[in-house]
Amino acid sequence: MNSEEEEAALILCSMKNSKVDSTTSLQLEETRVSILKKHKLQHPSSLSPLSNNTRLLSLVPPSLAEVIGDCSTPFDKRLTGSDIQENQVRLLLKYRHVMQFLNPLLRPSEIYKIKKSGLTVCVYDSNGKMYEMVFSLWGTKAYVITTRNWFQFCVDHGFQTLLDWVTVWMFRHTLTGRICFVITSERRIFSKAIEPVFHLPAAARKKRSKGCSRSSNLKRRRLNDDGGDCRDN
Repeated sequence: MNSEEEEAALILCSMKNSKVDSTTSLQLEETRVSILKKHKLQHPSSLSPLSNNTRLLSLVPPSLAEVIGDCSTPFDKRLTGSDIQENQVRLLLKYRHVMQFLNPLLRPSEIYKIKKSGLTVCVYDSNGKMYEMVFSLWGTKAYVITTRNWFQFCVDHGFQTLLDWVTVWMFRHTLTGRICFVITSERRIFSKAIEPVFHLPAAARKKRSKGCSRSSNLKRRRLNDDGGDCRDN
C-alpha cells in the first residue's frame, strides 16, 4: 500500500459514521465509479467469465458485454398465467433453481436481505433495457422477481401464457458491484399434437378395440329393440 492509498484509507475511516448530503454522496459515487473504470483498464482480466460458456455468450446484450463480471448458469422457465397477471406482478422461480444456479453467486449479506426484505436488482432484457425490480424469497419454497416493473416487462415483450419461455441468469456488475439479472424470451409453438403419456402394446390395443366394438353393437341392438316396441305400440 502506497502513501496515497494509506491516506485514502484513513479518510474513509474518519468518514465511517459521517452523514453527507445528496450532492456529496453523488460526487463520491461518481469518483468511485471512475476509479473502478481506471482500475479495470490498468488490470484487465486474463480470462473472461463468459469465455467458457457458449450459450451464455449468445445471451449477452451487446451493451452489457463490458460490465459483466461473475455470472450464473442460465436456466429456462415456461411462463404460467400467474407470471404475467397484472395483479400478481412477479416472476416465480423454483427454489431448487435458485439454490442450484443463482445462490452460489450471492454474498451472505445479500442472501440475508433476499430472505428478509428483498434485494433491489437491475433486470435487463435482450436489448439491454434496464428495469429495477426486487429479488426476494416467496414463502418458504420459492423466490420471485417482483414490482410493477415486472408487469411492464411482460407488456413490453408481449408475453403469452404457456407459449413464451424465459431464460434467466444473473451476473455481478463490474463497476457497481450490484447483482443484476438478464431475462430473455423465446416463443415455442409446438406443431405436433402431444403424444399420450401411456402407450398400450399392439395386442392390448387390438383387444381393447374389439371390446369397445362389442359393447357398441350390444348398445345398438338394445336401442333397436326399444324402438321396435315403441313402433308396435
